[in-house]
Amino acid sequence: MKRMKNLVVPTITPFDEKGKIDPEGIKAHFDFLIKAGVKDFYILGTTGEVFLINIEERKIVAELAVEYVGERGNIFVQVGSISTKEACDLAQHAESIGAAGIGAVTPFYFNVSQREMENYYLEIAKSVSNDFSVYLYNLPGCTTNDLLPETVSKLARVKNVVGIKNSMEDILRLSRLIDETPDDFDVIIGSDNILMSAILYGAKGSVSGNANVFPEIFIEFYQAIKEKNYDKAHEKQIIIRHIARILKNGASLAYFKQALIYRGFMPIYTRKPLLNLDQKEKDILNNEVKEIIKNYL
Repeated sequence: MKRMKNLVVPTITPFDEKGKIDPEGIKAHFDFLIKAGVKDFYILGTTGEVFLINIEERKIVAELAVEYVGERGNIFVQVGSISTKEACDLAQHAESIGAAGIGAVTPFYFNVSQREMENYYLEIAKSVSNDFSVYLYNLPGCTTNDLLPETVSKLARVKNVVGIKNSMEDILRLSRLIDETPDDFDVIIGSDNILMSAILYGAKGSVSGNANVFPEIFIEFYQAIKEKNYDKAHEKQIIIRHIARILKNGASLAYFKQALIYRGFMPIYTRKPLLNLDQKEKDILNNEVKEIIKNYL
């Protein structure tokens, strides 16, 4: 089974000015990330504006990504949905097109119990082959449903449930997940602000939205970790926190897209109700991105 490891980029979904998916923008962004050294991608997640995209569009984007990236990298498809049936359908589609694996965010909007979340993941795991990687995805700040460590421990016994992306800025929760699951269960951190602490404690990698814009810094961080040059890794962590601040850490996806435009991309847009930045916001961000490039790239 293919696994997420080290840097995983949860890619943006470029739209044109009319809100249509921009295939050429998607391809250009993959080329940019691959050139920087990124090998693993997590598509159609929060950063990809997934819940502003309908089911057929999600399948189209997944097919495009898997075909275009090919042997150059691994595509993990986020298939989570408010409906178990829909999530299973998307999971089966991801496997059928040759994705490396899937992740699935917990159900949202409704208050869902631990038993219901456990059943949701069991059904998704059973809907695909038992050698096709399935990652849990906990994002309680958005979903309002928190997948607790004791539930994760139960799900970790399922053969193809190989890990969890935990998007909480909580080192205690992270340590519990690592301590209470098998060694071959991948705990992946979703918060760049605690990246170094997480990796040193035992997280297998990170899904880092800010790396959409500055993948080079994240690649350098992981190279320093590999070389056990922890002073250099700490320097990169400080820069990563700076990057997270200026990009609002993904709170407004328009910041990622505007920063990429400054880095040389054709105009790319968010999908409404999300709006692009106004001119004052653009000017401030462009100056900050310029300083990052000048000082660190």
